[in-house]
Amino acid sequence: MPFRAPQQETPMNTYALLSAFAGFALVMGTLTVYFAAIPRGTVPVKVNGLTLRLVFGVALAAAGIYLGLTGVGSAGGLVYIPAVLALLFGSFILWVLPQRHTPLGDIKVAVGDPIIPFKALTTDGTPFNSSELAGKRILFKFFRGGWCPYCVAELAEFNKIVPELEKMGVQIIALSKDTPDQAALNKSRDGLKFDLLSDPNLSVIRAYGVEHHKALGQTKNPKSTYGGLALGLAPFKIETMAIPTTLLIDETGVIRWIDQTDDYRLRSSTERVMSAVSQVFE
Repeated sequence: MPFRAPQQETPMNTYALLSAFAGFALVMGTLTVYFAAIPRGTVPVKVNGLTLRLVFGVALAAAGIYLGLTGVGSAGGLVYIPAVLALLFGSFILWVLPQRHTPLGDIKVAVGDPIIPFKALTTDGTPFNSSELAGKRILFKFFRGGWCPYCVAELAEFNKIVPELEKMGVQIIALSKDTPDQAALNKSRDGLKFDLLSDPNLSVIRAYGVEHHKALGQTKNPKSTYGGLALGLAPFKIETMAIPTTLLIDETGVIRWIDQTDDYRLRSSTERVMSAVSQVFE
């Protein structure tokens, strides 16, 4: 039989592997810490550090792919899978972050104004008229939708202070462009103890001047949450939605406090809300 020299195994491309895993660890570690901060309401006001870490992680992942394609040694799934995941997640968040600013200045009500009469839909699809708010103290919240992690976290915090607000005679009503079915899913999923209103045609949102044109959002609310976050796989698209805005309305229908954010990641803290309620109604 002819002699055959034993075949040598192709060595793993160590540099590609290290670069891919380092990029994956940096991107996913950064995002884990960031998303864990959302339910606590402690997301960083400035995003320079977050952006820098993601850029570095994405660069390491891209370098891993490049080294895997051009370097000496094999580079299989151990290199390409973590590198591609880091590139996808890191690049997506880097694309989203610059869109965090909301266009303030078009709001059509001010402190001391009466509310603008409106009509909306309840979670079961029945009509709702703002005349039903007569004689009631209302914390009226405009939010982006039940898919938005920041909105979900904020409404969950509002849910915790329902007993305190009830002692002050204040009830919460929150409104978004979600359909009644999607609003009903949001309310039951998160165990909300207050009413959600549906404004699918944005008539109320536009009447109050809290419309955010060309904002990035999901097309459907997730059916479940993870660690207090609504993380769904529904497609994203650019569309119109509400600017996160909170109005405190007294029993005569007069607006007594307004809280808006020019960064949709940053929301009304329960401490600020209760402070405003105490100042207005005590």
